[in-house]
Order: sequence, then C-alpha cells, then structure tokens
Amino acid sequence: MHLINMTDKISGDLQNYVRSGLKLYICEDTNFNLYIFSMHLDEETMKNHWENIQNKIALNFQSNLDKEIELWNIYIVFFLENEIVKQDLKYKIENDHYCARKIVIDKVGNIKNNEAKIKAEINKKLFDLEIPSSKTPDSIEELEKEIKELDPRLIDLEQINRCIDKYKD
Repeated sequence: MHLINMTDKISGDLQNYVRSGLKLYICEDTNFNLYIFSMHLDEETMKNHWENIQNKIALNFQSNLDKEIELWNIYIVFFLENEIVKQDLKYKIENDHYCARKIVIDKVGNIKNNEAKIKAEINKKLFDLEIPSSKTPDSIEELEKEIKELDPRLIDLEQINRCIDKYKD
C-alpha cells in the first residue's frame, strides 16, 4: 500500500508530539482513508505517554473526521529501537481499543529519521499478507502423516468414510 506522509496536517496539542517525532501517514483508498500515526521512542517514554498520545489523537484528529468508516481506521504504531522488556505493557497497549488500534513494534533499531524503513515496517505489519505455500503430498502415506500431525483423530480414513456414509442415508 502507498503511504503518504501527512505530518504537516497535524494540528492542535498533537504538535507537541510532532516535535518529538510523531508522524502521520495516510493510505488513500477509493472511498475512505486509513490513518497511521507512528512514533519512535524508548520503552519508558512509551509507558508514560501512550495514553496521552491516543487521547490527543482522539480529541484533535479523530473527532474531526467526517466518514464513520475512517473513525475505525486509525492506527498508532509505536517503534522501539530495542526489544521490549515489559511484555505486559505491550499487551496492555495493543489490547486497548480506545480511539485506534495500537501496535508496538520492537527491535527496529534507530529508524526515527528513515522514512523508507518506517513505511516498510508499517507495510509489513499492516498490509503484507503472507500465505504459506502448500506442498501437495506425493503419496497417501505422506497425506496421512500431515493429517496426523494436524489432528490425529482424522487419520482413520475408514472411520471418516463410515461417518460420511452414515449421514448420507
């Protein structure tokens, strides 16, 4: 997806966070836009400010949107240079449903001023859909082995066929 940096459109109290590195990206679609705020910070700063950031976004940005669908298509991505130590903090932030979907991406290094890497990380997290390729089994034995690994109850093909026949009648 194509992300457009619209940080210059941030106004009000959110300007204080722009000075600290808050960015706004817009992903334009035919009928509506997705809005993605991002900020590169350390874990302690995130712990102390994430709620205030989301509150300011709700008050100064979300409340000014006209399309209802856009109200529910706001994301806040917090980038951490290092691995997050407090996994419960990450869980708390990402499971908070007020205002926006929040995502914590750690171990990204210092990408604060690297627009291409920021966009790449956002795209990878939100838009890249990786469907694992499936290999067609070469034999019935290989298929049975794969089925057994998924759910051992399904391996008895005769029993499955009897059940199917039973329900056909």
